[in-house]
Amino acid sequence: MAADPDATTVAEHVLVRRGSWVICPLLGALAVFLLRLVAAWVTALPWAPFQGVFELAASVPDPWGTVGAIVIGAVIGFGFAGLMAQERLTVTISAEQVTLTVGRSEQHTERAVIGSVFVDGKHLVLLDSSGGELVRQKSDLDKRALRRAFAEHGYPWRDKDPFAGHYSLWVEDTPELSLRINTLLAARERALRKRDGKEAALLRTELAERGILVRDVQKRQYWRATS
Repeated sequence: MAADPDATTVAEHVLVRRGSWVICPLLGALAVFLLRLVAAWVTALPWAPFQGVFELAASVPDPWGTVGAIVIGAVIGFGFAGLMAQERLTVTISAEQVTLTVGRSEQHTERAVIGSVFVDGKHLVLLDSSGGELVRQKSDLDKRALRRAFAEHGYPWRDKDPFAGHYSLWVEDTPELSLRINTLLAARERALRKRDGKEAALLRTELAERGILVRDVQKRQYWRATS
């Protein structure tokens, strides 16, 4: 599909996008170089953990030991820069649709179905006219830049969730909810306590598919029904 010349793209600053490919390798090289510098000292401490790692770092003689440490650290840094690039969000807004690009994946949402747009903490959220959640995507993009871009193309930007007052605090065995929904919320609460963000996100998606939206406030779950 040809790019829309009138579309607006919101992305991280070019210095951040390109700088990560320089800063991450430098930090990686520095970290492993420092590891090598202290390796001999740490191996003399019988109580220190990861003795095998430090013994290996100290065993290679200079200059190759130092050169190797710097190269290995730089490679590790490049790997982190690549992971950051794969998680970086770009939002393209046109009169017809919104496109969210993360790594190589794209998600398109037609303008006609969008009822409101806002930022909820660290997430960009698109709702339909009835309050159903179309998109919830983690975002570090500048909120002011997003507001300007969406407003420029006539989207219904909101400074906060228009349904914020519809949420209720979830407690165990909430009578308004089915047994299955309560079970899912209980499982998600356990995941939050264990700081298992991936499991909590999966359970949140399943709840949304069943018409229940969840937001977390100070480690407590609040819910609202969308239908």
